[in-house]
Amino acid sequence: MQDDSCKFTEYFTDPSNYEGVRQNYYNYISKGIVPETETSEEEVPGVENEEGLPPIINGSNFPPQYELTPREFLVDGMFQRGDNILITAPPKLGKSWYWANAAVSIASGTPFLGKATTKSNVMLIDLELRKDTAMDRLISISLAKGFKQVPDQLWLWSLAKHCYDLDTICEVLCSRLADLPQIDLLIVDPLYVIDNGGQFDENNAHCVTRLLTALEKLTVKTGAALGLSHHYRKGNLVSQDAMDRGAGSGAFSRYPDVITSLSNHEIQNCVVVESTTRNMRSPADFVFELDAPLIKERPDLNPAQLRKYGQPGIVEEARNA
Repeated sequence: MQDDSCKFTEYFTDPSNYEGVRQNYYNYISKGIVPETETSEEEVPGVENEEGLPPIINGSNFPPQYELTPREFLVDGMFQRGDNILITAPPKLGKSWYWANAAVSIASGTPFLGKATTKSNVMLIDLELRKDTAMDRLISISLAKGFKQVPDQLWLWSLAKHCYDLDTICEVLCSRLADLPQIDLLIVDPLYVIDNGGQFDENNAHCVTRLLTALEKLTVKTGAALGLSHHYRKGNLVSQDAMDRGAGSGAFSRYPDVITSLSNHEIQNCVVVESTTRNMRSPADFVFELDAPLIKERPDLNPAQLRKYGQPGIVEEARNA
């Protein structure tokens, strides 16, 4: 019998053979594709190679703490670049108004709810409002803040009535982002309409995690913050912890870096803001008033005075009478 051991050793010690083996491995692991007999020298599309991952760093190679560069706040004390921010609230309470006001404020570098912002590039992906309505809302906010037009560091991608497929949105957006300046805050509003392969179940932790990680990948290359909005579950939630009010799987509360809960204040058109953060001290609860098109901080109101379930809001004029 012919001894092929030399050829065997030569094959597996020849660096030119590594790439094909590695590509077949990634195809098999990530897509379930069984490798063909002949390997391909072409790069596997959509599969991150090991060179694209961050290095493993030994503790002895950590820089001095004072040399670490802190991520800048987009809104002072509320969230930073690179954060995942989830807004949860009852239907029609003001989630979209909140994000629209935040987008205009950050894109213009003007205060948001009394807090300083870092002027940054913002993209709002609106899956709920039609384009004319979404544009009218952003124009109204800009005019009310004293601008002549919408800030030029704000981009709107209105997909309502057009597309809700997660894979399509991610693929097209990745392509279009290449032609734009670096985006610092990407807002996706709202989550409930996104179609995740026709099998999305908001009560399934695996489905929710896949949705959130897919959206987060859009921000990895630019280090942008990701802003999302989600709805409360039904029922009396006044006594529930703010983190537990969102509908569906607990993954909605575990995954984000910042969870901001919006609840009805006892005063009509006023909203209590409660935030829980992962990477910094959570900001104190506060109240804002929705005075469309603007939302305005109300430091005179007590955030502990949540509206009782099923009760109408108190008209402020009557309260002060």
